[in-house]
Amino acid sequence: MRTRLAILLLTCASLAQAAALGVGDALPTLKLSTQHEQPASPAANARQWLFAADNDAANLVSALLDSQPASWLADTQRVYLADIHKMPALIARMVALPRLRDKPYPILLGREPADLAMLPRQRGCVSVLDIQQHNISAVRFACDQGGLAALVR
Repeated sequence: MRTRLAILLLTCASLAQAAALGVGDALPTLKLSTQHEQPASPAANARQWLFAADNDAANLVSALLDSQPASWLADTQRVYLADIHKMPALIARMVALPRLRDKPYPILLGREPADLAMLPRQRGCVSVLDIQQHNISAVRFACDQGGLAALVR
């Protein structure tokens, strides 16, 4: 019985890893919403996606973006995506979303497990996806402020 369970768990882990997008893959069509509850999709002309799958990564992106002009994402053809589906609904509604609404830049939010599940992620790190002609040309991870600054130069 333990052997079957182990095989099942390994199979599920392999399938979950295989689902992540990588270099050469076409960008998915995403229908998300911003922190202001406005329907949104990543800009078609985006050349880079910054993706935060957890709170540590979101803090890294916020520190970067808070030091830039409000139009920096649009001016540099970047998109910021954040996965908040694991956040308890009450915390999201009462604490996180009010804080996010104070941000002058757009944050595209994944509120359901499947919304951003296909994006590559590393715990505590920002996923930086470089884009050329609607395909992913590079996937890199920034795990500290210096690393993130280097990837968005």
